[in-house]
Amino acid sequence: MRNETYSYIVSAIALLVGVGFCNLTYGQQLNEDNSFRAGDWPATIAKVQPVPLNKTQVSGYLGKRIDRNLESLMLGLETPIPKGFETAAAGEEPPKYRLAADSDFYKWLEGACYVFFRTGNVELKKEIDRLVDLVIACQDDDGYINAQKNQKKRWDPKVMHDLYIAGHLYEAAAAHYRATGEKRLLDAASRWADYQIQEYKNGNTYFKTTALKEHSEYELGLLRLYRATGNKRYLDFSFTLTKELCKVDGPTMNQVKAGGGRHAVRVGYLLTGMADLYLETGREDMLEHLPGLWDYINDTSMYVTGAVGSHGEHYSKWPYDLPHERKDHNDRHLGETCAAVANIMFSWRMHAINPQSTYFDTIEKTLYNHYLGSVALNGKGAFYYNPMRMVGDLSKKSDHNSKPINARCMLPKLNRTTCCMSNCWRFLGALPEYLYSYDDDGLFVNLYSSSTTSQTLRDGRKIELTVETEYPFDGKVTLRFDGEKAAPFNLRLRIPGWCTNANASWPGQEKKTIESGQYLAIERTWKKGDTVELQLDMPVRMIEPHPKVTANAGQVVFARGPLVYCLESEDVSFPVEKAVIAAMTPEEVTDHVTAEWHPDLLEGIHKLTVPGLVDDKEVDLVLVPWFVRASRSNEGRWVIHLPLKSR
Repeated sequence: MRNETYSYIVSAIALLVGVGFCNLTYGQQLNEDNSFRAGDWPATIAKVQPVPLNKTQVSGYLGKRIDRNLESLMLGLETPIPKGFETAAAGEEPPKYRLAADSDFYKWLEGACYVFFRTGNVELKKEIDRLVDLVIACQDDDGYINAQKNQKKRWDPKVMHDLYIAGHLYEAAAAHYRATGEKRLLDAASRWADYQIQEYKNGNTYFKTTALKEHSEYELGLLRLYRATGNKRYLDFSFTLTKELCKVDGPTMNQVKAGGGRHAVRVGYLLTGMADLYLETGREDMLEHLPGLWDYINDTSMYVTGAVGSHGEHYSKWPYDLPHERKDHNDRHLGETCAAVANIMFSWRMHAINPQSTYFDTIEKTLYNHYLGSVALNGKGAFYYNPMRMVGDLSKKSDHNSKPINARCMLPKLNRTTCCMSNCWRFLGALPEYLYSYDDDGLFVNLYSSSTTSQTLRDGRKIELTVETEYPFDGKVTLRFDGEKAAPFNLRLRIPGWCTNANASWPGQEKKTIESGQYLAIERTWKKGDTVELQLDMPVRMIEPHPKVTANAGQVVFARGPLVYCLESEDVSFPVEKAVIAAMTPEEVTDHVTAEWHPDLLEGIHKLTVPGLVDDKEVDLVLVPWFVRASRSNEGRWVIHLPLKSR
């Protein structure tokens, strides 16, 4: 069975990498209303677009996490991240080389621009201006930019990140232009892209050798640079480089390479770029295999928390190969935070292509568990890797060179490679756009958090909506239309796949039971004050393992709503790996497991009390949400998957 599945996916990938790239047709260069979007694909091909960053104000639980990004960004300036550009601009020797360090600087800029646009913070704008000046000061006359050029040569075949770094500059430049209206960073990025294009035309061998092993992201960066400038050369170059990459067998998603499958972040960025190229041009050959590849990743290669990357930073070369920990390497574990961000970015664009609820079911699972579990509650640190199982002697292990392995690396300290913390800054900056999307018929509500949003449809109908909820801890969601003028539109509410009992009521409709795993569509003329009461029941669930995931055999996971739970050492007096769940079926869980709200613990969480056994003695096992693990000490141990005693 393994060989059959493996052959199928390799065949699909071979078709993907063999697509043609001729007869380009171009979509619109800019958003129709020229508003700020991180998800800046045009409306011509996309089924939906995100409500722009400036039109949604998020409060509630997600708003709290989003707001903390500002302080985290400012603290990021006390790390080594800006030092390379500061010393290079001053003509001084740069600090010790760090892999792809310039890209972390650019991700800080991108995230800072999102936050500045949303908050108008004056101090943040001063720092943005200062750092933009540094980039321009470091640019060579021919357009080349590298703050660490004194320590490495141009087009370094050992580093394999020149294009990747440039791609993050392009994204930062597009964000800076949208947020400030200033073109100086955009002009610098354009000169850098022009230099690369000329080098390609001049036959620079890097593009035929090392570039084929590069870390993807430049595809998307060039595309966003095109959208900000309107210069079609950047769109053409994005296609050209993608074509070169997809000609070869190894550097895309080929699972055959020795040592495991492909790099999970790289795969996510590549598929994100290809999805965005489809959204720009409508080329069916860009789309043809993306749904199947999304299904393969999310059905066979994803953990219960939404994590991907089961062997260090790589996918396994086999489906359903999802170990809980890695024992063969002291600092290369599993579930890299950047890989989760990349898969969310890919899923977001798949939603734009085909707005089905399954894409946001995955985004929600990954967001609330893996991603927000990586980031410290105060926003000032993050895990690089996120193993499911943390037990025993950990003294020789580290989180990508940060110790202890079971504590987040807290700013101003950084992991050896800084990509995850800087990715958190830009992802949290863009997160308000994920909550809502729209089309010509109305609004989609994708993620639930107290918030307000306003969007004018193409024909002039204006939607103003307020959401009030304690989600993800409570499933009651109240949505109110606040528009002064009545408006007919279709309001679509995502009913999560995990929810087995959901109902809703609205004017003219008594309580109605709704099926899960879809959008509830309510099409009517909305008047000021019209309200929808949505109830998503959140009983405790016991998730049984997929029979093909051998690492999970005989074990179960507990969840409530979108949140996955773990057993953490702070709540027990014995090693967590000794715990066994008392015999029960999924149907019996609600009779045996209780959930209790603790408003003063870890900013408010439910604890689950589960009947268990330790050394055959009956005990109560107290479980906490996975995302708050490692928040009470630096010595914690935890397990998500717990053995279930057989009857």
